[in-house]
Amino acid sequence: MRYPSKRPWSGKLLGALSVFLGFLIVMGFYPDTFQRWIIDPPLEAVRTLMSGATGVSRGTSGLVGHYLALVGAQAENDDLKKKVAQLTRQLAQEKILASRSRDLEALLSLKKRISQSVIACHVLATSPTDSPRTLLLDCGKNQGVAVRDGVVGPRGVVGYVVRVFDVFSQVIWVEDPMFALEGRLADSGQKGLVRGRGVGYSLSLRYIPALTHLDKGSEVVTTGEDGYFPPEEPIGSVVSLGDSGRNIFQSVRLTPAERMDDLWAVFVLVPPLSWSDHSLLGKESAH
Repeated sequence: MRYPSKRPWSGKLLGALSVFLGFLIVMGFYPDTFQRWIIDPPLEAVRTLMSGATGVSRGTSGLVGHYLALVGAQAENDDLKKKVAQLTRQLAQEKILASRSRDLEALLSLKKRISQSVIACHVLATSPTDSPRTLLLDCGKNQGVAVRDGVVGPRGVVGYVVRVFDVFSQVIWVEDPMFALEGRLADSGQKGLVRGRGVGYSLSLRYIPALTHLDKGSEVVTTGEDGYFPPEEPIGSVVSLGDSGRNIFQSVRLTPAERMDDLWAVFVLVPPLSWSDHSLLGKESAH
């Protein structure tokens, strides 16, 4: 039995090409239809594809641009923060230098008006505890510092020297309860005893008669009669007045003239008299 033979692929391809050429010849008589059915659809597809690709490219470009802008803004912000921090540190240093310059001017002015000898010292540290509250100075026996020497700063009385080493000395602060000094009201001349009440508390001015007129802000200064502090050095100023009632003395509180928080340079006062073992007796240091 004979089976029909299969047509080769070349024959099929030739037949298809013949049909396509015949179709093109027929469509040549209808150019508008040929344009609309054959030419326009592929062009429209290509145009749509290109438009989408352009949109994606623009969107991607826009996102990348925004990201780069944000990265640039963050870097600029970090740079500005560093510059602000640097300027803040410089301003703080300039303020410290300006404050120290004013303090030096005040100390020089103080030295000019004090007749007795002085020893210039720097404050190395303050005690970490409130009592006793002391300061450590970078001067000691080798520089001529002695126990009970008075210490003043650019604004007023600081305290007394309580311990002396070869190159260091320890000073008790005016607010410490162990501190006591005779003071005088600058406006009335009335004398009293100034005592510390503890760090952070106002000073106490005792033994001021109830009839003595006092105002807040009145200045209390040294008398110069103890032989350790010269007269007229500020100790503090009146901040409160208690009701004396029937008491013969007023209850007066003072704020210290000197401040410990930014104190860095002081004068240790060398007494004009060298005291002997007998109380209230002295001899001229020249002897």
